[in-house]
Amino acid sequence: MKREIPHDDASAANDGLTDALRWQLRALRRDELPAADPWPTIAARLAGPRAESLATPSAHPAGPRWAMPVALAATLAIALGFAGWWQGASSPAAPSLVQQEANGLTLQYQAAFAEVDALPASATLAVQPAFDELDRSARLILDALARDPDSRLLLEQLRRTYSHRLALAQRVVLG
Repeated sequence: MKREIPHDDASAANDGLTDALRWQLRALRRDELPAADPWPTIAARLAGPRAESLATPSAHPAGPRWAMPVALAATLAIALGFAGWWQGASSPAAPSLVQQEANGLTLQYQAAFAEVDALPASATLAVQPAFDELDRSARLILDALARDPDSRLLLEQLRRTYSHRLALAQRVVLG
């Protein structure tokens, strides 16, 4: 007759252990308290090296702990500032990549406008206010790009404005 052994979890029945081995493993587990309280010994060991390290003189100079990081940060800031000043003083102010792209875009659209805008005034009379407004918007965006030369948002807005102006001019030509 086989005895049922209570299992801790459902996977224990399928782990390949025999009942005898399982009973032997359970017999090995014993919960016992240590003979003596270990904490005073541990505390004495922890306090010993700390007391010794406080008794020996430090190799670091006396002073606040924050002085070294602050001095390093100040030195780095001065070095970076000097490098930026040196680079700015040695080279003339070159237009940024966004400014160069805006300038090229303006030249391309002006060439396209010159071809499309060669229409009689009577054909463009109805859409002239829209042309004027789009041209005014383009000038405002170019002024804003002069103040913020690295703005990709302004460049995209300029591209959209020029595209609207060109599309309107093409509608007038084709219509």
